[in-house]
Amino acid sequence: MRPLKRFLWNSVCLSVLLSGSGCEVLQGMKFGSGGLAPLASAGQRMAESSATPEPDEADIGRHLAGTLVGVKKLSRNLPAQRYVNAVGRWLTLRTSRSTLPWHFGILQDNDINAFAAPGGYVFVTQGLLNLLDSEAELAAVLSHEIAHVTYEHHLKAVRNGNMLGSALDASITVADAALGGKPSVGRREFVQRAVNAARTLYARGLDRQDEYQADGEALRLMTMSGYDPYALVAVMQKLEARESSDGRLALLLQTHPRPSDRINALSKGLSRLPTPLPQTTLTDRFVRELRAPAPLDNPG
Repeated sequence: MRPLKRFLWNSVCLSVLLSGSGCEVLQGMKFGSGGLAPLASAGQRMAESSATPEPDEADIGRHLAGTLVGVKKLSRNLPAQRYVNAVGRWLTLRTSRSTLPWHFGILQDNDINAFAAPGGYVFVTQGLLNLLDSEAELAAVLSHEIAHVTYEHHLKAVRNGNMLGSALDASITVADAALGGKPSVGRREFVQRAVNAARTLYARGLDRQDEYQADGEALRLMTMSGYDPYALVAVMQKLEARESSDGRLALLLQTHPRPSDRINALSKGLSRLPTPLPQTTLTDRFVRELRAPAPLDNPG
């Protein structure tokens, strides 16, 4: 690794350690933990405008992320969480949205998948992590999810599908309940409808063209960050080898193009890539950080 890249990488790692792992912000997160009135207001403005201001994106993303964490718990392996956050934040420095408050988390789930939410939330399952063999492959997975955030793919899906529309029917009672300081039937209805909207989004998946666009941006992001972009092809090949026999891939295959089709598209994208920096896989560091036994935090 070049001296400048090494310095920048160490700076990112240091900032992650000083500010918490990012996953520590996510610990204990649940739907509605940030207050429901801001979500109702953000959803109302989304229904009225084609643009989503960043504060509204943050409110919507926080609740989508809370829904994910509510279904699949975060890993208690904090050293691994810090490592994934460091890799993720290094990648975000090369995006057009590097100032977002990015958070990365490992989900305690054996299924093979990864998720993103608006506002800078990215999750990878333990099942997918176990499939990877290098930091470059981890960067490939994270880069794809980062691209969904930078292109606002989930916001587009929520808006186009009017996924918060039914929830907003009950939002007026949320404001009433907030002013009165007590829960209401309307508030519970709003929560349930909004949670259902989030679950529908992740079960249905994004537009197939959004997935191809995220793959293409992931190649660029990896290359500019110094990772071997062919690692994304390697990840797709691993998925392709398992798609007919591994039930843990069911949701990923349901919500994404077939790995073989993605490989074909990636082959075209690779031929157009600039190569301004030497690319690396950093296999040894990946093994050291994620494969070595690590103490767990106190489960309480």
